[in-house]
Amino acid sequence: MSSAADSEATIDAFVSSIHPSFDYIIVTTAFSACLFTLFVILFALSTKESRRRLAFRLNVLAICIALVTGILSGISNGKVIVDPFNPLSTSVFLAVIVFIIFPPLLYDSILLTRLFALYPLSSTPPTTLLKIFAFPFCIKCARVIVIVGFSIDS
Repeated sequence: MSSAADSEATIDAFVSSIHPSFDYIIVTTAFSACLFTLFVILFALSTKESRRRLAFRLNVLAICIALVTGILSGISNGKVIVDPFNPLSTSVFLAVIVFIIFPPLLYDSILLTRLFALYPLSSTPPTTLLKIFAFPFCIKCARVIVIVGFSIDS
């Protein structure tokens, strides 16, 4: 009877240990599926002229990077479930870290590119430019400061 209780305790401990990774896989899969749908719609509803624009290409790049991030997250969390006693390789772990930390800088740059397209420097009054670009610029600076701080502490 005690072996059945020991087996049940072992199974419960294993399920408890993989539960967070399983949750991350579910969430990552849902978000990646949404991004894939967005990617298909972006191409389906765009024209040849719009595909030539920088903003379109940057949007495609951002979606591709987010999809890669989702795939790497699924691999890293899936490895914990499928093979919990064999750790993730260092290269995959570093790729996950890079894809989590650096893409927000790219996303901020895409936002700034869109804003520059809507509000060209030559035709927009300086006070309007300051009002529009102050917040995104501060966010970008804050991200850089956090990344530098994280890199120095690590």
